[in-house]
Amino acid sequence: MNSNNITQSKFQDMLRQIKQETNQLLCDIYINRLIQISGHILEQNLTASEVNELLYQEAEKIRHQSYENNA
Repeated sequence: MNSNNITQSKFQDMLRQIKQETNQLLCDIYINRLIQISGHILEQNLTASEVNELLYQEAEKIRHQSYENNA
């Protein structure tokens, strides 16, 4: 019984670590994407309306990917 609890504790620690690493990877991906978008905005000298549309499209892309991953 005691070894079962140790195994469960180790499993919970591993799961917590995986979640932290996954969150960090996702943050890195989205930070890089935002940097790319900001560079594009500056290079193309986009208007506020164009920036708004670009950000909306990016949000929809992320939402769509989220739905695909959860399906």
